[in-house]
Amino acid sequence: MSAYKKIDCDIVELDYLIKAFKLLGFDAEIHAEPKNLRGFKNDLRFEKASIIIPKEQINFFTGASNDIGFNWNESSQKYDMIISEYDKKLKMDIRIIQAYLKVLLEEELDKNGFKIKININDEDFLKRNIDELNITARKII
Repeated sequence: MSAYKKIDCDIVELDYLIKAFKLLGFDAEIHAEPKNLRGFKNDLRFEKASIIIPKEQINFFTGASNDIGFNWNESSQKYDMIISEYDKKLKMDIRIIQAYLKVLLEEELDKNGFKIKININDEDFLKRNIDELNITARKII
């Protein structure tokens, strides 16, 4: 049984986070009250989250995962990610953060009139390993 870890993230926009989940093929559960996360054997864990990506969806990337959760941290005004050591070892935290940044940058640059060129298309986010994300933005004034 993998232990869960809390990871401080720079994720602040729920809309972009939900879009990042969709980019990865996840349909997250959003709860008014935090719910217990489940381990890979479907066991209820002590850790709770308000936003949960079910382990069955994460299995697409890892084969045998645990739920991944997110909670709003009032003091830092950011989301904390709750992820198992197993899923962290398989870089699911990085994959989610990359998807979040891709969505955030694309939308914010587009709102400000920039033309965007990205080295990774949406389908590539469904591959197992993504080493880097390059985004080039250009605005003609």
